[in-house]
Amino acid sequence: MSNNINKTGVIGNPIEHSLSPEIHNYWIKQNQLKTEEYQKIKLDIDNLESQVSELIKNKFFGLNVTIPFKEELYLFCDDVSGTAKKLKAINTITCNNGKIFGTNTDPDGFINSLSNQIKNENITNKNALVIGAGGSSRSIIYALNKMGAHVTLVNRTFKKSEQIVRDLNIEMQIESFESINKLVSGCDLIVNTTPLGMTGHKNIEIDFVNSKPNLHVYDLVYNPIETKLLKDAKDNNKTCQNGLDMLVYQAAESFKIWHGIYPNINNDLFSILRRDK
Repeated sequence: MSNNINKTGVIGNPIEHSLSPEIHNYWIKQNQLKTEEYQKIKLDIDNLESQVSELIKNKFFGLNVTIPFKEELYLFCDDVSGTAKKLKAINTITCNNGKIFGTNTDPDGFINSLSNQIKNENITNKNALVIGAGGSSRSIIYALNKMGAHVTLVNRTFKKSEQIVRDLNIEMQIESFESINKLVSGCDLIVNTTPLGMTGHKNIEIDFVNSKPNLHVYDLVYNPIETKLLKDAKDNNKTCQNGLDMLVYQAAESFKIWHGIYPNINNDLFSILRRDK
């Protein structure tokens, strides 16, 4: 890393809710790196590329990309990783010698956030139900397919689901959003990739009465820490986790790309993040 190119941050809109600065700055301090604090930066969809170019001119060599820019900035990159090419979306930008390289650490973040037990008992050769067909859904489906899951995708519009099938070229079942409760009984894993359940949004209502005893429920939402979906799952004796795990593990992949260090992920960091919610 050049001494005069030392800024990192996250761009999105909205961006106020982001916990990425808490994560990256914790690791920057822990590793005693000589770099400026990681920042969160709100950008407008209009003139997005020129705004990113201006950030790079102002010595930002690494940027995380969050909603709604992951797909928009995919085409902005000079080169992209194989994963990003498959997903047609990026979440990490690195600027090196004037060239912009994009990758997507979300799939690895999701995979690394799962215990080996969940992978073996709930994913490999098991039935996974993915709710939502946005940018995060692509990463989750890609990761689940990589781990050998049989994926069913539910979304309010078939058109978006069909586009994901075409783009990822992965064999999966597509069902309507209204069919969730009919599908639950055959699921080993449920992943919510929508904002439903997030503070200020409506909740997802799922009936777990006829679900499998070892069903695992994964909600990418982490604000609140426990969504109604996770509370209902716990009340029905299901194992579950929120989106903090994936957030931290995808951040660790970006941190390694930029700084050459895979950071220490510990309970102290998670305690800080939970206090901030």
